[in-house]
Amino acid sequence: MKILIDGRVLAHDHISGVQRHAQEISKALHKADHTITAVTPKYKNKYYQQIWEHTLLPFYARKYDILYCPSNIGPIWLPKKTKLVMTLHDLAFLDFPKQYSSFFQKYYAFLVPKILRRAQHIVTISNFSKERIIQEYPWTEKKINVINHGISPYFATLEEQKSDYTLYVGSMNEIKNFQAVLKIFLMPEFKTNPLKMVLPGVSTFTQNKTIAALLNEAKTAENIEIIDGAMQVELIRYYQNAKLFVFPSFHESFGFPPLEAMACGTPVIVSDVTALPEVCGDAALYVDPHSMNDIKEKTQMLLKDKTLQKKMIQKGLERSAQFTWNKAAEEHIKIFKEVLTKENH
Repeated sequence: MKILIDGRVLAHDHISGVQRHAQEISKALHKADHTITAVTPKYKNKYYQQIWEHTLLPFYARKYDILYCPSNIGPIWLPKKTKLVMTLHDLAFLDFPKQYSSFFQKYYAFLVPKILRRAQHIVTISNFSKERIIQEYPWTEKKINVINHGISPYFATLEEQKSDYTLYVGSMNEIKNFQAVLKIFLMPEFKTNPLKMVLPGVSTFTQNKTIAALLNEAKTAENIEIIDGAMQVELIRYYQNAKLFVFPSFHESFGFPPLEAMACGTPVIVSDVTALPEVCGDAALYVDPHSMNDIKEKTQMLLKDKTLQKKMIQKGLERSAQFTWNKAAEEHIKIFKEVLTKENH
């Protein structure tokens, strides 16, 4: 069984959830089977990387039994003997088209259904995403299944005194609803509280004037700290030392940050929508992301209730331990074997 991994996004400078998944699953698959290898474009330009996807990658793949594409798209053509397995994380390009350039939105809308038809098998990352994909592309139902992300063992708890801050980790994208967190900590009752709000390692998306004004106000507030470009080691320390993690996102196809916070021994508040309840189970306190009062009241309640904090920390550690990259790799290898077995009969 010869497997080649499409490493297109491994060449990206910016690390989002899709890139993180590609990095971790590639490492875990190679660890599980050293014959599984990735090929990566030499170009940093994303347009050149897309051209590489459809020209050089199929050329490399001709010597392999399976090409695995972990990052939403694959080449428009492949040699007939090379089977295709792909991971489609979500349909954000359809559901949130304004988050993409016009070119990439149209490109994905054209390409994704063609690749889905060509693929022998499709993987997605949550039942929420699976249902949405089947709704849009009904023919995928018989060849799609869910493999959850793992959490790196680097995210681990420390027996230390927690620091006086609440944490948000994620992009400054309106879909993530980071603006609700800022608005709450700009309220008078939070401004006069010694507890800070910390936002490390965030990436900034194009903002409308209202969001830009909110960000400017937050950057001058003494109780809000926005840190651009925190390294993973620093990010882990922020998770470990936070008293509380708040993640009121409007939409998640999986959601790395809440599980990372849980693994670091921090109680978690998340939205009660999309894939978050499925991923977080009973280990999180849930809020309505559209209700500022709900987010504020649950934040205040959990910060005051030390008994509930301890209960949530223990549940979070147990929940996050269920998600490992080794387990994800084993489930991928099982699919690869099934694809080859079906094709040989």
